[in-house]
Amino acid sequence: MDSTSSTPSPDQEISIAAKGGGITFAGKLFEYAGRFVLSIIVARIIGAEQFGLYTLAFTVVTLTSSLALLGLPGSVVRYLPIAIREKDKEQVLGIIQVSAMLPVFLSIILAIFVFFFAEALANQLFAEPSLFAVLRLSSFAIPVVTLISVVASINLGFKKVKYNVYANQLAQQIIKILLTITLLFIGFGVMGVVFAQIAASLIALALLIYFVYTYFPFKFSFRAGQREPGKLLRFSLPIYLGQLVSQLGGSFETLVLGFLGLTAGVGIYSVALRLSVVGNLFFVSIIMISMPIISDLYSQGELLRLEKFYQTTTKWSVTFNIPIFLTFLLFADSLLALFGADFTAGATGLIILSVGSLINAATGICGPMINMTGHQTLTFVNAVVYLTATLLLDILLIPRFGVTGAALAGSLTIMLVNFLRAGEIFVLLKMLPYNKSFLKLIAAGLLAAGLTYAADQFLITYSPLARVGAGMTLLWGSYALLVVLFKLSAEDQILLDSAVKHFKKMLK
Repeated sequence: MDSTSSTPSPDQEISIAAKGGGITFAGKLFEYAGRFVLSIIVARIIGAEQFGLYTLAFTVVTLTSSLALLGLPGSVVRYLPIAIREKDKEQVLGIIQVSAMLPVFLSIILAIFVFFFAEALANQLFAEPSLFAVLRLSSFAIPVVTLISVVASINLGFKKVKYNVYANQLAQQIIKILLTITLLFIGFGVMGVVFAQIAASLIALALLIYFVYTYFPFKFSFRAGQREPGKLLRFSLPIYLGQLVSQLGGSFETLVLGFLGLTAGVGIYSVALRLSVVGNLFFVSIIMISMPIISDLYSQGELLRLEKFYQTTTKWSVTFNIPIFLTFLLFADSLLALFGADFTAGATGLIILSVGSLINAATGICGPMINMTGHQTLTFVNAVVYLTATLLLDILLIPRFGVTGAALAGSLTIMLVNFLRAGEIFVLLKMLPYNKSFLKLIAAGLLAAGLTYAADQFLITYSPLARVGAGMTLLWGSYALLVVLFKLSAEDQILLDSAVKHFKKMLK
């Protein structure tokens, strides 16, 4: 079993996060770029309404997969690093067995349910008969998506984050792009898009299982590992209930638009949402690699190192998010026009959603901090607050404002829950995610935005694509230059050195 028993120095945790987060970010950036290009192609070929059908179907897949997981990936990330550090192979095997068998069993049952009740769901729930065939085909993805989450959490528990990148962000995306374009060219429409998604997911799952086998050759054994389902479920169920409620709340805008018969609105909102989440790419990458580190530090009582880690990762997330937010603020219309004229109706929604993404990153890794320090019950409480706020705001705003109302409801609930989480971390651990160095980032962002806005006034007569290209180059270039001129901290230098090191490797 591959494990590391030595205790890292304070800067080594930062270095591990920089390396792991950088690898994950590069993979997610590739994934996002692939999804962005593919979404443009798909949206232009099948249109907003068919794109809405695809979005609704995979919203159902995502929700049912989350239901099947029982929150066990959280238990894997919480307990697997500890078992590895203690070199307890039987416990490692037991954690893997329990976390895989229960979700797979439940996901198969749910897939069967969706398959046989697809027509009723399409007609009665969404009042969209054309959703029936898409939903039935999509049901085959439920066990696959569920097991991908489980195996990815095992890689994360072993701190082998690069394997998730290879399988999920690289292989899956390349195969999905090639298959989707081929099937659309042949004329399969939205069903071809769904089939390509399922096929690519199956290949990614096979790769993930292979990677786990390379460093932990369990040989698909069902011999008696130290199985403690009660222990794992006691930790995971509060997280599970919280994640399930949050997942429902996060998907509720899409579902409400579907319930109201605004299928084209679902497509428009989906595109705006996909654009806005680019601001969270690095943030999510940091979260993934941070969870086992937080668990390790807290279990060892290293609270000062944990606070430093909390502040540093938050600063990195904000650093990457600010120019992305400013890009959407200045060029929302032009970016959405790439998907087709119908999608520009989501420009205001895109700006609102990007505000929510910025706040999400700016409150730091507060969610994993709560879970990995043994306060996972709060996750469920926070999720109930999130769902309640989502329901109220969606009911109030979406029927009146459509896509813009959905974006406003989504962003407001994200802000509410993240401020609540940050407050809980302060009360429980006496930690804040900020220090004085954040002021430099705000100043750099404001100056870069002002410079870009002024320059854009001279490019008003150029094509939207030319304006966006020139504007983004100026915005990102001036922001990066200002951040460097304002001087990097020691932790920031670690991140920069890690990025330069990997870039040099790519050039060799």
